[in-house]
This record gives sequence, structure tokens and C-alpha cells, in this order.
Amino acid sequence: MPQIIDEMETSINMGNTEIIKSRVLIVTGFAPVRLPQLLDMGMPVGPISLLARMAGKSILQFSIPTVAPAVLATFLTERGVDVEIADYFIDTEKTYDADIVGISSTFMGVDDVKQIANKVEMDNPRAVIILGGPLSWSVPPDEILKIVPAIDYIVMREGEQTFLELIRAIEVGADTNHISGLVYKRGGSILKTIPRQPAPCESIRQPDWKLMGIPSTRRLPVLPVEASRGCPFNCAYCSEVSYWDKPVRYRSIESVVQELIRNVVELGIHTFRFTDSCFSAPPERCAQLCDTIYESCDKNGIALKWSSYARISSLNYSLLEKMKRSGCVALDIGVESGSTEMLRSMGRNYAPEAALKIARFARELGIITNFNIVVGFPGETRDSIMRTAELIETAAPDTYASFLFYMAPNTRVDGAHERFHIEGHGLNWKHDTMSSVEAQEGMLALDSYVGNSANFPGGEYFACYLSSLGYTVDEIRGFYHGITNLVKTPDDSSALATVGRVVESVRIYW
Repeated sequence: MPQIIDEMETSINMGNTEIIKSRVLIVTGFAPVRLPQLLDMGMPVGPISLLARMAGKSILQFSIPTVAPAVLATFLTERGVDVEIADYFIDTEKTYDADIVGISSTFMGVDDVKQIANKVEMDNPRAVIILGGPLSWSVPPDEILKIVPAIDYIVMREGEQTFLELIRAIEVGADTNHISGLVYKRGGSILKTIPRQPAPCESIRQPDWKLMGIPSTRRLPVLPVEASRGCPFNCAYCSEVSYWDKPVRYRSIESVVQELIRNVVELGIHTFRFTDSCFSAPPERCAQLCDTIYESCDKNGIALKWSSYARISSLNYSLLEKMKRSGCVALDIGVESGSTEMLRSMGRNYAPEAALKIARFARELGIITNFNIVVGFPGETRDSIMRTAELIETAAPDTYASFLFYMAPNTRVDGAHERFHIEGHGLNWKHDTMSSVEAQEGMLALDSYVGNSANFPGGEYFACYLSSLGYTVDEIRGFYHGITNLVKTPDDSSALATVGRVVESVRIYW
């Protein structure tokens, strides 16, 4: 275990030390959908692998701008730091000759991080390499440092202030053990400082996307927007609450709408994806935000399109109507299970039947829906998996994705192995009613049962991307219907034409 260092143990004493300003490079470039990762998770990937084959690609990987690097770079630039952002998959000719290289991670993707860190170390052995992002919360940081020895520091949780203080310490050659929110190597030991307290919501910056070279013809014209940090819920399998802490920090509605309008006017981008852990909660705030977006866009003659995460228990017809009116194209809904007992055990206190109603409302209003399912949570059985399959088949969302239960650190399950009768970690575990191998078999059975929806991980993402290219909701639904048909009937000429058109539209972004 990492050794804990008290924040007050030491402090930077610059004295007469000459400060040498560092050149900082933040490396991003992670795809929400990658076939190797999905296969590792035991997911059926028929439609996605078919799409990749039709595009002549071995992997389906989009380089999508993520909000964290842009917010971080904006924060640092405002404080006089010389910072650039590079996209690992787009800026292939980029040199890594900066003094400090930060790698921005996602929840999954150790292989991505290792690839980037090794490339940086090979090109620039003198660079200090710093990892940030939620990967350090889903994989123990000491394990990451063993898997990726090129990393010098890991910034835990949100990183603006921690990264700034670390840069300043490196510039004057000061010790870093006074800086909150760090894990790092010293000799043969791994050290951990005390946690960083969450930043107040007013300090969350509106990202300057020009720092990332946006707009760019090499990227889909979609931008992420961060309207809040944190989650008002605390599901047993999820680490969002422990990562962001509570209470949820909401940006002002005026600030969020101002950011949307500015991106339209200055960058010419009209399509957005809200990255909030649960955009639809609380429903009163969500409704107010949607009303303000609609009124502001109507006043300025602007048409926006957007998508987001949502939770069944915070959705109703009135809110969905306001979402649609303000430009909502698609929702990524965590349904998780069709079993009342499993939902209760997960900490998701709503009835499965509520998902049927929300799917019907969304279909009537013209909102694409993706249902996310967790398979294998403690207590799961083959019977509960098939109840989930029946729910999806009846609700008929446009797409769904089944995810193998991930035994992540910093979750309620991880802190109560005996209560949940589970052993193992990550994607390899066993509990009283199921093993991870049996859960993967159950995922295949679920996929075989469902015929009314496309098994398309990232279905809401992809719908948002297609809408940015001018596809209507009906055309997007036609695409999902077509690719589902092609998996079963490869010579369906109508489906081939529909899917082929989409492949040609997005090929340049792969």
C-alpha cells in the first residue's frame, strides 16, 4: 500500500531559487468505443465489428475531444503556464519534447496510457510524466505505476489545482510531498499524499477549445459540456461519488448556456454532449436548464442538438418534452437490470416497469434511447439476466449495451466483500450466485434473446455524432435497424445501403 504523507509535513521554499518555466504538454485521445476493450469485457459486438469491417478497419476508434484536458489547459493558461494539448491519435507527427507531459485518462484504458507513456519516454527520456483522470480511481494507483513504470506521478481525482502546484514544485526543484492528491514513486516506495478537497463550482472553467485546435476538419463537430461535477446517487457498483465527492457541484445555468452559445458563435459547432454523471437529476434543475437553452437559442436564432446520461427515476414525460424542445437527440439511460431484486441490491430504487414507460415516451417524442445493463452484480442469476432480456425486448430502446460487472475499487461493493460474498477484482470475480465467466455466458444469452434493439455499445454517443453530420432521428433509427438486420441477414440490400451511407459519412474520422 502507498505510504500516506501529511500535507503539512513540508512546503515549497523558493527563496532565491531561480524559477525555470516549464513547457507543459497534455496528451489526450481516447475512444469511447474500442473493439479490443469490449471483447475483453465479454461483450457481444456483432453490429460494431460489422461496422468496422465495412469501413476496412481493424478497430473502431474515434478520437473524440474530452472535456478534462481542455478545462485543465484553460485553467493553467490563465495562470501563466505554457501549455499545449496533443491528441495522440490525430497529432501523429507531434513530438513530445515538453518538460512535463500530462496524460489524460478515461475510466478504462490502461493499454492506452501505457502506449502513450512509453512513446513519451522513448522520445523524451527527461520529461516528467503525469497521469490524471478516472483511470486512477478504477485501477489502484500503485498497480498502475507497476504496469506503466514510465509514469512519475498520478494526480488523484480532479486535477486543476494539484497539477498546477506540481508544475510549480518541479520548476523550483521542491519536494512534492506537501501537494494534496498525489501518488508517486520515491526509490522503491510508492507514496501517497492526503486527498485534495473538491474545487468550488465557480472555479470550473469554460474550456477554450482553440487550445485543442478546434474546430478541426479531422474531428466530428461535437463538443462535450460539463454542467456539473458529481452524482446525487450512490449505486453500489459505481465510484462516481467517491471520485467527485459530495455534494454535487452545479455550474450556474447562465454559465452553461453562455458556453453553448459561445461555441456556436465562435466555433460554428452546434452539437454537444453533456458529460454530467446524471444530467437529468435533479429533474427541476434539468427542466430549468432545458427551458433556458430553448429560450436563449430561440432568441438568438440558434438550433442546438445534444445528448446526455439520464436516470430512469428522474425522467418523466414533461421533462423529456422539455429536453426534446431544447435540442435533445439521444439519452444514455442506465437501466442496469430487469429484476426488481437486483435493482434494489444495486441501490437503484425504481421498478423495471418504469423503463418501459420512459422508452415509450422517448420514442413518441423522437428521442433516441440507449439502455445500459450491468450483468453479474452479486445476486445475479441466469433467471434475473433473462428478466433483463425480456425488459429490453419489450421496451425496445433503439440500442442497448450489456456490461460485465466490474469490481472496481472505491465502490460500496469493494468496501463490503463479506456482505456481498464476492472475491476477485476487476473483470475476474466470483460470488455466491455467479462467476464472471458465467456472467459473460449470460450476456451472450441476453443478446440472442433480444431482437427489437441493436446491441451497440455507445449507441447514444454514436447517435449524437450522426446528428452532428446532419442525420435526422428517423435516419439514425433506420441505421440501427439496418445494422441489426445485417448481422442476421448479411445480403439485405436495403440495410447494406443504409449502413453503407453512414460508413462513408464517418470513415474520415476513424
